[in-house]
Amino acid sequence: MKTVFALAALAVLTACASTAGLTVDQLETDRYLVTERRRLPIDFPQVQQNLFKHAEACGRTYVFEMVPNESAFARVVSRPASDAGWEDSIVLSLTRLHNRTVNVKAYSYRAGQMDRVHEMLTAMMKPDACEANTSWENKLDVGD
Repeated sequence: MKTVFALAALAVLTACASTAGLTVDQLETDRYLVTERRRLPIDFPQVQQNLFKHAEACGRTYVFEMVPNESAFARVVSRPASDAGWEDSIVLSLTRLHNRTVNVKAYSYRAGQMDRVHEMLTAMMKPDACEANTSWENKLDVGD
């Protein structure tokens, strides 16, 4: 009985510790994929400009960052606090295509983050809209 209890306690501790130190590479996996959008008519400079406009218009900021040593990959990151770990963050992983459009995959460790993902996508595509807005959606590629 002591062995069963010890194994159960170890399993609980392991589950609690598994998010500590979650990396962005661990987050950007199919396990945590929330949704994706394809061929958005925007490029990386426009994404960054729109995020600045959105911050000015709505007071909500997101971080745009290029993936190190990769010119075709970037991220838009939402953190509830500046010191929040990846387990509390939402990541939009961007891939620039040859025709200057962007594919986006949204990742979140936490369930139920689709509203926040929609807000981030709206900030990228409709920077003056302070609420989630789907008018920018490519109707051929909509998927939740």
